[in-house]
Amino acid sequence: MYTIRYCYMQIRVKESNMNTSTKTLPEGYVQSVEINLKKNKRLALKLNIAGLPVMILSFFLFSSLVALARPSLMDTTGTVTAGVIVVIVGLTVTLLTIHELVHGFFFWAFTRSRPVFDLHLFYACAGAPDWYIPARKYAVSALGPLVIIDAVGFLLMLLVPLGWVLAPVYMMAMNTAGSTGDLYILTRVLKLSPTSLVNDTGDVVTFYEHISTISNP
Repeated sequence: MYTIRYCYMQIRVKESNMNTSTKTLPEGYVQSVEINLKKNKRLALKLNIAGLPVMILSFFLFSSLVALARPSLMDTTGTVTAGVIVVIVGLTVTLLTIHELVHGFFFWAFTRSRPVFDLHLFYACAGAPDWYIPARKYAVSALGPLVIIDAVGFLLMLLVPLGWVLAPVYMMAMNTAGSTGDLYILTRVLKLSPTSLVNDTGDVVTFYEHISTISNP
């Protein structure tokens, strides 16, 4: 009877860890993986370089969708002016801000605490440094900006005046490229056990797994 009750309590603890963020690392959890962009400048640079072909491919694909949805665009021409460059720079800065704010929103939703934001040479970041977040919820926060911003961009692509249609196309391409780091982290999260916890300081993402899942995968 004692053994059954003990096993039942272990299951309840693991189920709780799967659904609830906590400020205290539960007993039996150990660090399994760390992604440190602050120290690993090479990884940060590689992720930025990888984003370039992603942006080019995304721009081509989204432009193709525009051509199918709004064929009249194929009959228009334009030139790159100083005004266009200013708009592109403004969109980039705005998009970068919104991208991190979406991350921050999910951190707040899962912890009910104010997230932190930071800007570096190769990347911007949001984090919840005092919290251990269940892996499944962290996966949602990682994917949030890619899904939400691209969905809004696609809707704008169909609704804005023809002269502005390339703005949401650029926005979606930039956002998809900017999500390269998020997708990299997501691939690491998906390799973890469902009961894993994630601590994200912004610069450093650390994964924790229960020792029983490491020794008995």
